[in-house]
Amino acid sequence: MIDRTDTPQESVSEETLAARQPAVALNLRGLILSLVLLSVLATLGNSLVTAYRVQRDALIDHALQSNSAYAAKVASSLSEFIHSAQNHLRYSASELGKAWGDANVMSAEAVRLQKQDADFNSIAVIDRNAKVLKAYPDTLQINGSTLSSDAIRKAIEAQRPFISPAYPSSAGNLVVFISQPVYDAAERYVGIIGGSVYLREDNALHTLISRHFQHEGTFVFVTDQDRQLLFHPDAARIGDTLGWSKTADAALRGESGSMTVRNYKGVAMLAGYAQVPGAGWAVVAQQPREVSLAPMNTLMRDVFEGMVPAALIGFVLIWFGTSLVCRPLNQLSRIARQLSAPQATEQLRHVKAWYQEAFSIRQAMLAGVQLLQAKLGRVNQQVLTDPMTGLANRRAMDEELRGLERAGRTYSVLSLDIDHFKRVNDTFGHDKGDLAIKQVAHTLQTHSRTGDLACRAGGEEFLLILPETDVASASVIAERIRQAIATSDIETVGHITASIGVATCEHLPTTAEIVLKKADECLYRAKQGGRNRVESHLSLPSGTCE
Repeated sequence: MIDRTDTPQESVSEETLAARQPAVALNLRGLILSLVLLSVLATLGNSLVTAYRVQRDALIDHALQSNSAYAAKVASSLSEFIHSAQNHLRYSASELGKAWGDANVMSAEAVRLQKQDADFNSIAVIDRNAKVLKAYPDTLQINGSTLSSDAIRKAIEAQRPFISPAYPSSAGNLVVFISQPVYDAAERYVGIIGGSVYLREDNALHTLISRHFQHEGTFVFVTDQDRQLLFHPDAARIGDTLGWSKTADAALRGESGSMTVRNYKGVAMLAGYAQVPGAGWAVVAQQPREVSLAPMNTLMRDVFEGMVPAALIGFVLIWFGTSLVCRPLNQLSRIARQLSAPQATEQLRHVKAWYQEAFSIRQAMLAGVQLLQAKLGRVNQQVLTDPMTGLANRRAMDEELRGLERAGRTYSVLSLDIDHFKRVNDTFGHDKGDLAIKQVAHTLQTHSRTGDLACRAGGEEFLLILPETDVASASVIAERIRQAIATSDIETVGHITASIGVATCEHLPTTAEIVLKKADECLYRAKQGGRNRVESHLSLPSGTCE
């Protein structure tokens, strides 16, 4: 009886335990792998987001600084233009004052002033009653007439150097009138002499603003004190009154700087602004924010491609790490299903402690993340540096040449090649060849000035970029480098020589491709001339580097 009652009780207990198990058993290995992968992806995502934000902020800051400097440059040029124009008018006012009323003197001075440069579209001599005594050229036939323009009236009443706001003339031209008072020999105020600048026509002012370097969506507009547009790339807007503008308002208050704003179309712009000294005009240079951030796509793609190999390594480490974690847990799980077995205790004794395994996987994960972070830290340095010599690589060389072209600066290029380098490799081995390359790189660095850029173009070829250096000076530097290389002693190898070609953009078209080609031609000429020589494009006969 007792046996019959015990058997059902044991059976019920096992069924109860089975019923308490979850309907879907979670795979511990998959769970750990998923959690770790999510952590890695979060780290990678955070790294990408951080890199994006840092580079974005750097590009925006650079654009703001560039536009601020650009606006200041235009404002300075306009100030010089106005100062020059007022000086010309001041001299003419002095001459007229000595012979006020002499029609011949007035005519001669008006003609001279208008023809000596392109500052003004027309010249007018006006007495204190607003009567035109002489106008040149008198296409409107206003000689002898009395002007009623409010701007002319203010210029006469000012009795001092005066720059008018933009106003429509009687002929329908939008005009800025710049004038100087005239005092006769008795120091009596008798009138003014002034020049008109037509804002919708080509003249010195228009040329001065439009000739400045504008690229990638950057443009300039200029307003007077009354917020009227004196210059705008859209000629149809010249003369319009500018609406609300934080940048123009700041410049009109005499401030200068940069800020991020939205234009009247709602487009985010990176703007720089400055005031024109002596005129009170506002100059604003701005560029669409989207254009400034255009390089981000390429940059982030490069960063992502640099992360992929490290991410794959991290995935392999994670996979093996989860195996280490799950192995003792699987052993414990199998033992737990057979706790009633006699050998269960012995089996448990042979299970390794999982804490050590957990510590190992954690260290593996840390190593993987540290590897990724180290990869990110080396990206920028590796992109622009030759790993063997520490010199700039070809990408850095191309960026330097593009920068010199954009700045319009002259420069010279030294193209250097180690003579008989293959013989060095074949005779002494590649390790000694590498030693020779490093020695030449050290010589280039030693003889480089501040601002020069020494590059390794590939193999045994080197390049030295010399900004603001003519071909004669560059040839002297090249000769010093050649002599230094020839007298250097390299372990086992002994002495080596190098041939150098010199080219400059000073006497050539300013594209870097042409200058580099000429330097290579001169290098070839040096090789053909016996090696261990310096040849420049000015030293070669016609048909070679010229």
